[in-house]
Amino acid sequence: MDNLIKVYDNVIDKEYCNELISKFENNEQLHEKFDSKGMVFTQINIQKIGWVSDYNIIKKVFTANVEKYKNDYKISEQQMPLTCVLEPVRMKRYLPNNYDEFKPHVDVNQKANSTRFLVMFLYLTDNKKGKTIFPNLDVEIECKQGSLLMFPPMWPWLHAGQKPSRVSKYIMQSYLHYV
Repeated sequence: MDNLIKVYDNVIDKEYCNELISKFENNEQLHEKFDSKGMVFTQINIQKIGWVSDYNIIKKVFTANVEKYKNDYKISEQQMPLTCVLEPVRMKRYLPNNYDEFKPHVDVNQKANSTRFLVMFLYLTDNKKGKTIFPNLDVEIECKQGSLLMFPPMWPWLHAGQKPSRVSKYIMQSYLHYV
């Protein structure tokens, strides 16, 4: 078995990526800014603000690709929960300002987030420098518009979101949770 890091290309088209970015930029009043402990970005929780049709589209994309992931890694029903839920979907923006980034971390590191079992990052822009890196695994994932990155969120998958260059990096992000 390899490192359980998988990328699916072209899961949504470029026009829809650009539409989501435009919607994000045109709703500045909904932006939540983070600047703490190596997390520097701006986000919108799309469920919290009622982007119902976008949530439904992204949920379908995530769900369909979870099935591909399970098939690609030959994950049986005994290995994955029969019932799970999607964490609220967030859209994040990292500006090319040599400041916005997400330093090395894991997404399950305390009881409060211990129900997460699969990470999903949907890249909405191309960005050569805005890679997702796994320093302990010597893996770098390109930020490629329309592609979906999936991997487990626990301690072996230490990862970071590099600083973007020239253009902003946008992603849609969520997790599958045990219920």
